[in-house]
Amino acid sequence: MTAGPRPAARALLAGGAALAVAQTVASAGNYVLNLFLGRWMDPPAFADASIMVTLMLLASAGTLGIQLVTARAVALSGEDAPVRRLGRIAVGAGIALGAVLVIGAPVWHRLLHTESTSPFVLLALGFPAYLAAAVGRGRLQGMLRFGPLAASYVVEMLVRVLLSLGLVAAGFGVPGATIGLSVSFVATWAAVLVSGGRPPARDAVLPGGNAELRRYGAQTGVLLAGQIVANNADVLIAKYALSSDLAARYAAVALVGRAVFFLTWSVTVTVFPMAARQHAEGEQDGRLLRVAGAAVLSLGLACTVAAALAGGPVLAVVLGPHYGGLSLPLAGYALATTMLSIANLVASHHLAIGQVRQAWIVLAGAVTQTVVLGVRHSSITEFVVVQIVCMSALVAVVEIDRRRPLPLSGRPPTAVPLSPLSPPHSPKEPS
Repeated sequence: MTAGPRPAARALLAGGAALAVAQTVASAGNYVLNLFLGRWMDPPAFADASIMVTLMLLASAGTLGIQLVTARAVALSGEDAPVRRLGRIAVGAGIALGAVLVIGAPVWHRLLHTESTSPFVLLALGFPAYLAAAVGRGRLQGMLRFGPLAASYVVEMLVRVLLSLGLVAAGFGVPGATIGLSVSFVATWAAVLVSGGRPPARDAVLPGGNAELRRYGAQTGVLLAGQIVANNADVLIAKYALSSDLAARYAAVALVGRAVFFLTWSVTVTVFPMAARQHAEGEQDGRLLRVAGAAVLSLGLACTVAAALAGGPVLAVVLGPHYGGLSLPLAGYALATTMLSIANLVASHHLAIGQVRQAWIVLAGAVTQTVVLGVRHSSITEFVVVQIVCMSALVAVVEIDRRRPLPLSGRPPTAVPLSPLSPPHSPKEPS
């Protein structure tokens, strides 16, 4: 009995490891940026900068959804998936999202108690390029080209950190940091185009046609909404409900604690196209999800333990003594984010095979957490305890639901042969 394509598996693992390392480096760079902003800015300005970072993360969640839709389309139909059409949709969505920020800037300024409206406008300018870059990243992901995909995350981080820190050091404050965020969006788009994420000259139709694309886009939107609410609503509630001092301290906890989600995202990115192709080829034994789940849990628990042992002292060194004594809240936040990451992995795996039930559960859990936080928001500790309870309950519900039989959804789509050792060839191109 053959053991399967070991060289291909090794190549895939190597690509996934490269992506994990790149995302770890990128996350570390982004958090170095936040730590320096916390050191250089007074608490009110840092709280404003944290709002811009949170809005950037909202946009990042949107790009992840677009990336997943594109990756699945490419994984199922090869290099000629409807990437050009998705690119047009992404740019349009970026323009619409930017318009919401620009037109509503006076409202956001008053609601979130920021110093001025200009950062909202500056951040909005980069959204069209960032969402367009997500389509190119999805194409690279679906083709299992994890090396160029990894490089795009490093480029994004370098431009963001160097430009933002340079402008803040030059005295431009929150607007300078926001310009760095916005320009990094454009740099990401350029890096993706250069590395092979450019749309093909001709479009092909995804198996199942445009209706399948729209249906899957709507399904992914459900999980996307859950990620957005779970990862960002707490910071916005804290900025609105807590004093400026407590909001700044909570922003530091959240900015560092959310690293768990983005560190474990590399596991989901690697698994997603593999799960889609396994489903299309009729190979579903659950091993892929179990291995990925163990990896996410291990990373999350390691971050939680590190936060409990050294989180407060590290924050005191890099941000100042005002941010010391936060080890337990930071560890609790990391634990809650680990639970969210596990639930997100399961929901993403099921989305890859065309099932949306778990995504709805994640969205329901995120909304429940937000409602509870809106009622119970007297302290940082209370914020963290609420999230641990809600996210632990979410994982329990997702696991119970995962063990239920999946509904019959017809025959899985046929996948174009794809090897992780080499990029696919278009069916319309001569071999």
